[in-house]
Amino acid sequence: MITHALTDATARLEELATGERAVFRALYQLSQSLDVKHRCDATLAAAEVLFDATSSWILLLDETTHQLEVCVFRGRGADCYAGLEIPSEAGLVGRALSHREVVFVPAVHDEPGWYDAERMRQSGLRSVLLVPLVFDQRAVGVLALDSPRFSAAHPPDAPDLARLEALAALAAISIENARLYEHSERDREQLREALEQRQQLRDEVRALRSDTGSRHALIGSSAAMDRVRAEIDVVSQADVTVLLTGETGTGKELVARAIHQASRRAGRPFVPVNCAALPESLIESELFGHERGAFTGAVQAKPGKFELAHRGTLFLDEVGDLPLDSQATLLRVLQDGLVERVGSTRPIPVDVRIVAATNVDLDRGRATGAFRADLFYRLSVFPIRLPALRDRRSDIPLLATFFAGRCADQIGRTIDGFTPDALERLVSHEWPGNVRELQNVVERAVLLTTGRLVRPDAIALQRAATASFVPVATAPTPTPAPAPMDVPAVTTLDDADRHAILRALESSGWRVSGEHGAARALGVKSTTLHSKMKRLGIQRPRGTSPTSADDASGA
Repeated sequence: MITHALTDATARLEELATGERAVFRALYQLSQSLDVKHRCDATLAAAEVLFDATSSWILLLDETTHQLEVCVFRGRGADCYAGLEIPSEAGLVGRALSHREVVFVPAVHDEPGWYDAERMRQSGLRSVLLVPLVFDQRAVGVLALDSPRFSAAHPPDAPDLARLEALAALAAISIENARLYEHSERDREQLREALEQRQQLRDEVRALRSDTGSRHALIGSSAAMDRVRAEIDVVSQADVTVLLTGETGTGKELVARAIHQASRRAGRPFVPVNCAALPESLIESELFGHERGAFTGAVQAKPGKFELAHRGTLFLDEVGDLPLDSQATLLRVLQDGLVERVGSTRPIPVDVRIVAATNVDLDRGRATGAFRADLFYRLSVFPIRLPALRDRRSDIPLLATFFAGRCADQIGRTIDGFTPDALERLVSHEWPGNVRELQNVVERAVLLTTGRLVRPDAIALQRAATASFVPVATAPTPTPAPAPMDVPAVTTLDDADRHAILRALESSGWRVSGEHGAARALGVKSTTLHSKMKRLGIQRPRGTSPTSADDASGA
């Protein structure tokens, strides 16, 4: 009898030693990583050693959704919990969590109290122990295991429960610390993103604020420019919405900046937006901002242009190209002074002055339904029409001299001016691309000039807009070219655009982009020209073929 008792005692001591080694091994594994799943997996490994568990799993509480979510599972039948989410107070698992007590189920198949009893019956699990993971008086999850050691005839005794609770306590501390670390890392990453975004916004605002001086100077002494200056003086202090109209390249953004600099908002940001360049699917995101996850690719929250222009001026260039849906949203923002980011319902108050610009006839668009009448009236409180360059030819020498001097400074050259013949060549040109076209021509001339004076042979003008225009159909070419199109008389801005575009396209052989393309002649981007051609219904005539690869798609 004594020998038998000693044998039992020795076995018990060995069992305790094995349990202690398993606990120490679990402690070691739990300290090896700050990853939540790794620590959960180490806990299940210890449960296998301590209790001969054939199946085990851990569910963690999401305090925002009040759902128990499976973090890891191991062994036969445990995959019945894969991807499962359980309300924090539902079923036996919810009971173990909410009451913070160990629940022993001796016969899984016969127990009706499971959250999903049918799933459990099909799992093949036999007897299950549910142990709450308690940290700082809070239940943060549940450890569950199935062991052949326990059954209805042999339920867990007091030492078993003590070891279970000890393992659960160690696991709860370790797992919760890992979760806190992950949360802090996530917060740090969000803080880094926010700091980078703030620095980016600061740099952008600083660049916008420093964009003064010569860029804001309205060059010209003609009567037409004197009228524009007088209108700027009148409207700058009124803080009302301004609508700038005129042909492309007439300097609408320059005038918008001048209005901003002369207003009480001069110390605040001036934010320009080219509405025609915004993809339709991203217009509202760009103007009003978006929250993180609002759409595919929205990896972080981003303020819109309205927020960036808060207490400053927002310049909406090519506003006539906005689709009707975006026009309605813009109207609501102008009326209420509130923006809602995409993916959010929280209104953000903004104090923004709007200066809009267009080279299309919005009044006609209003009549045809292409532009909202209520938005048109909201934008055109104070309209300013900018003159075309051909209507203020006396300003061309001043502008050319300014552009030549600035370009020469940038490349480290000295240019004293233009010869009389060169100036005459510039003044007599029609300039369908207006000031933008003049700037491109002058900068090219400066690059080609070897002396200190720009001569006529350095000035490359497109034939499409000169008095000596010769249609492509009469010029010798390897392939037959179409006869010149009949261009109707110019009566509106659209007619003027169509007239200039058609002449430039004919002169360039219907080439849109490239050094000799129509876009360069008109002083606009090729994408902008494609957009205008599409809107104006200009298509390449039959019998012509694109002369460059990126024109192959046509208009």
